[in-house]
Amino acid sequence: MEILFAILGVAALAWAFVYGRHGSLLAGCTGFIVFGYVLTRDFWQLHLGPLPLTVDRLLIAGLALLFAWRWWRNEFTIWPLTGADWLGLLLVGYLTVRCVLTEAPGSVASSVPPFWRLIASFWMSAALFWIARNSELDQKHWKWLLIGLSTLGLYLAVTGLAEVKQQWWAVFPRFIADPKLGTHFGRARGPALMSASLGVYLTVCFWAAWFLWQQVGRWGKVALMAAMLLMCAALYYTYTRSCWLGLAAGLTIIPLMHFPKSWRPAVVAGLILGVGLGGLFIGGKVINMGRDDSDGDAGHSVYQRASFLYVSLRMFRDDPLFGCGFGRFYDKKMPYLANRSQKIELESIRQLDHHNTFLSVLTETGIVGFTLFIAVLAAWGRAAWQLVANTQSSDWVRNHGLFSLAVLFAYVLNALFHDLTLSPSEQWILSLVCGMTVGLNSMARVKAEDRLPQTTGNVIPRGVLRPEGSGRELLHV
Repeated sequence: MEILFAILGVAALAWAFVYGRHGSLLAGCTGFIVFGYVLTRDFWQLHLGPLPLTVDRLLIAGLALLFAWRWWRNEFTIWPLTGADWLGLLLVGYLTVRCVLTEAPGSVASSVPPFWRLIASFWMSAALFWIARNSELDQKHWKWLLIGLSTLGLYLAVTGLAEVKQQWWAVFPRFIADPKLGTHFGRARGPALMSASLGVYLTVCFWAAWFLWQQVGRWGKVALMAAMLLMCAALYYTYTRSCWLGLAAGLTIIPLMHFPKSWRPAVVAGLILGVGLGGLFIGGKVINMGRDDSDGDAGHSVYQRASFLYVSLRMFRDDPLFGCGFGRFYDKKMPYLANRSQKIELESIRQLDHHNTFLSVLTETGIVGFTLFIAVLAAWGRAAWQLVANTQSSDWVRNHGLFSLAVLFAYVLNALFHDLTLSPSEQWILSLVCGMTVGLNSMARVKAEDRLPQTTGNVIPRGVLRPEGSGRELLHV
């Protein structure tokens, strides 16, 4: 067995060297999302010291090295920083300081250690954002990103449907079939072993297929339509309301902005018909799902939201500025559960992590961390809207702006019902898409300055990239 692993390691190094010479950074980011999400630590991990090696950690390390090597060889120049970049840097810096200054929890602690949460959800996401922001921002590579995500969505849809129908022969990786791992067994949950995570990814992949549809031929359109229908079916079987709402919100807004104005009456009529049919067939399940899985009763989970809200506001009142400490909601909430001055039942959340990203950030990092977190999301949304509103941009750039908005809708709506920072893969996909958005915005600003008359004094410094063609030519003044 050791010989086999040695051979595989040598082969992997050889392919890594070839990719380092000729591969794309954006394709590498896409591969990180796909393989990092599918091949989790339950699939493979190697214990070498305090930090076990997993597929996602090896991939992000390889991407960072490739990025640094190409930058050192002057193969590209970093695009000028924007306000969104500075806000993201402030957020990650503040969370890092807050985590370092927070004492370690005792025996009663969350299933996700604070430092691992910081590294996986924020540091790795920041690295992915930075690499994607300065990667090959052109239509060809964007199309390959959409192809990669659409393929991932098709795989996740087939896997999720096979789970629900208990067709375990069609489920890969095999650990998904283990009821002792993860949660939500009995529903579509995917490699992350959590239905909400699968729902977020299915929604993002659905929109990737949506925007890829107009760039392929006739048979490609047929295949993408079938794939999107399968994704919607698998999304339904996650039995997760927030995931349904995330896709529904996007379908309410994105088509109206994407299609020509002459199509809008038909789009509105289709939306009304879709909402009516959805309310007729699944409206009852949205209100009162009778799901039977390892996560318990769905109706009770609704009442637990009030418990989380009550406890979070009490904790915030006691530590409003800097919060109770990064990653400490799980144990710091315990004294508040004994409050009997109100009618809300609190004990049911004793063994649970937070179920709301925004309240979690507010409670653990105070108004400072909450403000920075909201500011980053708002800046990314503003950057996406600027791409959409820029009529001088290429169609694919404006479509990427719409894609980013759809991803943000899905993230925000799911963040209202789950603490997504406990699951780093959701931060990864958001950082990849929004990293491209911020990079395209910075590129557009350089292009706009390049068009200004030289007499205005807006001269681009030596070494700044001219956003022409593939986005990799240098402008020397």
